[in-house]
Amino acid sequence: MLPFGHLIFAWVIGLIIQKLARVKISRLAWALLLFGAILPDVDYLFSLFLGVPLHRGITHSLIFVVFSFFTVFVILNHYKLGKETMFFSFGLLTHLFADIFFPTGILLFWPIGTWFSIYGISNLANLPLVDASLFKNYILKFSIDTFLGLVWFVYLYFKGKINF
Repeated sequence: MLPFGHLIFAWVIGLIIQKLARVKISRLAWALLLFGAILPDVDYLFSLFLGVPLHRGITHSLIFVVFSFFTVFVILNHYKLGKETMFFSFGLLTHLFADIFFPTGILLFWPIGTWFSIYGISNLANLPLVDASLFKNYILKFSIDTFLGLVWFVYLYFKGKINF
């Protein structure tokens, strides 16, 4: 899934949480939810700059979720905002859940080399995590995704949902 898709999915989950729990999610919690929803794809940058196939590996695993949760919790708890960390974790989990719907799946229990997807479980040890040609092939898709994200933020700004 592209970044905008992850953001929209997490946003919908946030709206559901607000509705079911009958609470208003703070701006910080929204920011953490949306940041968590796109953070696992930071491995694209590592793949691009290091030239090593890493996508949907460690950053798409439960180990990353747990490590990230505790890291963010320690930082936020210092400012007495530790409870907000759960929204960050929800964002991470929405990302993993969404990527399970792709045929390749994710390495949910990294470093164990088992790929989890709704299409099945596989142990393809030699499966490339990212192909260098993907960056060339997806430039248009990423551009459209970025444009949609920009339109979404402009819409939210004019509706008074966010302020800069």
